[in-house]
Amino acid sequence: MMVAIALLGCTTLLWAADISSPVRYIEQSFDVLHYDAFLALDSLPRPILGQSTCTWTVRWRRAPDTLRFHLRSLRVERVEYLAQGSTLPVQWFERGQPSDATYHYAVGALPQHRAGDTVQLRITYSGTMTGEPVRNGLSWGGVQQEGSIVYALGVGFYNNYVSATQHWLACYDHPSDKATFSLAFRVPSSYVVASNGEELPVRDSSQWRIYRFRSRYPAATYLLTFAAIPASVLSVIRDTTSLPVPILLYARRADSAATARSFRLLPAMVQTFERLYGAYPFEKVGYVMTQKGAMEHQTMISYPTSLARTGDTVNLIAAHELAHQWFGNCVTPYDFRDAWFNESFATLSESLWQEARAGYRAYLELQQRKIAAYLNQYAKAGSPLYEGVLTMYDFSRTPPSSNYPHVIYEKGAAVLGMLRYIVGDSVFFGWCRTLMERYRYGNVSIDTLQQTLAAQSGKPELIERFFSEWIRGKGWAVLDIEALRIPTSQGWKAVVRIVQRQPDSLGRYTTLPLELSFIGTDTVHREVLMTSAEQTVEFDSLNAFTTIAINVGKAVRSLVLLAARPQVSNVEAAERGVLLHVYPNPATEVIWVIPTVPLQAVELHDSLGKLVRRLSARGPVALPAGDLPSGAYTAVGISEAGERTVVPFVVTR
Repeated sequence: MMVAIALLGCTTLLWAADISSPVRYIEQSFDVLHYDAFLALDSLPRPILGQSTCTWTVRWRRAPDTLRFHLRSLRVERVEYLAQGSTLPVQWFERGQPSDATYHYAVGALPQHRAGDTVQLRITYSGTMTGEPVRNGLSWGGVQQEGSIVYALGVGFYNNYVSATQHWLACYDHPSDKATFSLAFRVPSSYVVASNGEELPVRDSSQWRIYRFRSRYPAATYLLTFAAIPASVLSVIRDTTSLPVPILLYARRADSAATARSFRLLPAMVQTFERLYGAYPFEKVGYVMTQKGAMEHQTMISYPTSLARTGDTVNLIAAHELAHQWFGNCVTPYDFRDAWFNESFATLSESLWQEARAGYRAYLELQQRKIAAYLNQYAKAGSPLYEGVLTMYDFSRTPPSSNYPHVIYEKGAAVLGMLRYIVGDSVFFGWCRTLMERYRYGNVSIDTLQQTLAAQSGKPELIERFFSEWIRGKGWAVLDIEALRIPTSQGWKAVVRIVQRQPDSLGRYTTLPLELSFIGTDTVHREVLMTSAEQTVEFDSLNAFTTIAINVGKAVRSLVLLAARPQVSNVEAAERGVLLHVYPNPATEVIWVIPTVPLQAVELHDSLGKLVRRLSARGPVALPAGDLPSGAYTAVGISEAGERTVVPFVVTR
């Protein structure tokens, strides 16, 4: 008995290993080209499917073996190949358990099938449509019922299979296999259906209405949706003049005025993103107001009714979901390890929409709010919203994380904003447009994204480090900042020592852009790219300043925290002929060696005259005092002409 159980488990694992999981893409022997589905929603408002069909058009990529399809909580009635007007019934096999992430059905190829053949498979099924399993009182993905309204959301927050279209459509429910589609929904004549793609003429009878949709643009299955709404409560707002494609808004009649107001700037949103990312990629721009959302279904976004009711014309969430039509929909990751690509760009797009409306300062302010939310809520231990410290790519989904943790939203937007600053707008947005052109209606991985930007920027080593540190890595920088304020004949200069203090588990950042603000009567902003764990930089032509701040300037917002308040110390003006200062004296934490002119070298000698360190001193050098034992020392500055200045100093503990 134990052996039999083990063998059964082994068989299941072998099958599971052959199919893509949500976080592991495996190329299949088949490629779904088109879905043609008929959904019998005869029992509305109950979420029950009468006998329904989905017919696949499939090409065998290589030697035919097995077709696989996903379907949950529904009953498979019949599977058959279609060939030359006849049907060939075939057996189907259930693989795995419903609790498995890769649970699916398998259908064998026919003996006459050959590599390169295009075949058709029809799956007939019925039953009660459901949502993802309830967790913490929430079922989000799958089919949801809200009174008399029934609608589908394409992904789940906590289900281990992520894609949730399999709750109503027999499909290969994985983002790697995009296909065109035709969808037909038979509903009682009192209902209206909103769905993806181009809407075809409705077919009426005395009892039923059949709503039909089609698209010649491939879609990942998780981006398909429907919403069945009683006509008596529905208002449809249409705009066919503002854009080359129509705009359709589906809302309750009671919410129609607020919805129209909330989406008043939608044409300008589309035009903003077209300018940044390229032409809008689909047949229409659609939003349907549902209780749960928001979800970026291709051309028919599910949008929370509660947000529409606010009448907020800025509508950042609508901008977020609209940006997905480019990032995630037009160009789609192979699997959900790269969900950061979808969500980080969409969240950054909120800030870019703000920038288009109110200028770059407004962009920076919104970016800073996102950084603060991430660091102070989602990544802060003890916060009720804490989700752990996660990577953006291939993040852990173990609670308190989920399929869509905030690390890929707020942190993702901050990271992309830093990347925009480092490479510049021309390269950054050129990269976005290149992705949309080169991989249009296709799939990408993190490696593809990195390689494309490396080529676009001409800086492959910098881009490799950035992706490794910020996207594949986890965390943020924690900084200690110490500065010396030095008077000069041209005003003031600052020598600033910046040290990364974050735990070793978070790594060290060599692609960290910073903007330091020297605050005094007049504030001066200076920018620096931190490329090492400890860095000393010098800034000239400053006004008198009393403190230093970060993330308050006019250029960039970075994902950093301060370990302590920045320390600013004064250095007296140098006497004539003195080649260097050693500061402070005595030194306990840091020893600053500050040449007044470029020196050939600085030698440090102990009390016995022994050389303990030789420094190249073209500019200021900061040494940890802990590198030297306590005691008396002398610093000898040697000029290019061989002149020497001797400065005694003491190291204490």
